[in-house]
Amino acid sequence: MENKFLNQAKQAMQSLPGMNQQDKEKELETIHQCIQSAYEQCSPEEQQELQQLEQELSDHR
Repeated sequence: MENKFLNQAKQAMQSLPGMNQQDKEKELETIHQCIQSAYEQCSPEEQQELQQLEQELSDHR
């Protein structure tokens, strides 16, 4: 089963570069929430992807 929260987080990360700072901060929080929700239903492979997304997220903050 495809993890919808993982997909949402990936898509949101791709949209960050074109955002202004205020929108970016809101989107970063949304991405964080998606990542946390994705952990609840992820496979081991997805867990690795989530860890990579968390690293990217921290790089944007």
